[in-house]
Amino acid sequence: MKKESFFFKRVYPLLFMLIITALCISITAGLYLSTQERVSANESLFLRKTILEAAGVEYPDDFIKISELYESSVRESDGIYYVTDSNGDLVYVLPFSGPGLWGTINLMIGYNSRLDALTGIGIVSQNETPGLGARIEESWFKQQFAGKWGPFTLVEEGTADQPDEIDGITGATRTSRSIQLILNKAVAEGPAIVKGE
Repeated sequence: MKKESFFFKRVYPLLFMLIITALCISITAGLYLSTQERVSANESLFLRKTILEAAGVEYPDDFIKISELYESSVRESDGIYYVTDSNGDLVYVLPFSGPGLWGTINLMIGYNSRLDALTGIGIVSQNETPGLGARIEESWFKQQFAGKWGPFTLVEEGTADQPDEIDGITGATRTSRSIQLILNKAVAEGPAIVKGE
């Protein structure tokens, strides 16, 4: 049996791993750099859709039309988004966040022009449990806030019928409570932020 040399036993495996690692890093870096502009455009589009959703403005599915609608109806100043809705009314949209079960929940919250009712919410980001807390992304959950005002109380899913009640998500009590706390903070602080107080 032939005895292997030091090079094939020790150096060759290291060189092989070094070359494979450099190749994988180069491919990954190349993909990242080549898609960076598209990723930024998609993030911008997602934020625009979330702001329009919080303002209660319906938007089309087309990227260009969403951008045109956003550019014509939204202006941002000092972290406040001023949105002109389809009726010509001014809606204010503010970012709020708070702790969820597994991480921070970031919301966009819309207020009507009188600052006495919500126009809706949009979920910017969340890390809640798929199929449970992540249901805050579902349309039925987000749409329940339009026209309501708090401080909010949490009730069983499907039973909210008062302007200060919100449907919790069955099996996601911590996430539902987190949304309630974020919204109560938004109701308490949002009007003063808009008025500059």
